[in-house]
Amino acid sequence: MYGSGILAGLGVTLKHFIDSYVDDLKFLGQRYYNPAALNKRQGTRGKGVFTVQFPEEKLPTPERFRFIPFLLYDEKADGTHDDRCTSCGICAKVCPPQCIWIKRSNDPVTGRPVPQPAA
Repeated sequence: MYGSGILAGLGVTLKHFIDSYVDDLKFLGQRYYNPAALNKRQGTRGKGVFTVQFPEEKLPTPERFRFIPFLLYDEKADGTHDDRCTSCGICAKVCPPQCIWIKRSNDPVTGRPVPQPAA
């Protein structure tokens, strides 16, 4: 029968959709950020729709979470590389032993930060 695979896929999607709302009923009275509920919901078995009031509340980064930092560069005609570091600080944030520090350079005229590391 044509369309049985589509119906099976829609069934799985509907099951996950309903399960997320059923799981949210456990946290019905806890509208705002709660550290105990946060650990449970952000865990490996966490499910459901979870909303945080962002400017006032910030989610802590889990200890085992690793970002994927990478450095872009422009290759010149002579074979040398020109790094495109914007001194965003992600590499310093994700370094496990915390041995990287980034110092952003400032424009000498205006005193505003320039998106490049200090030399």
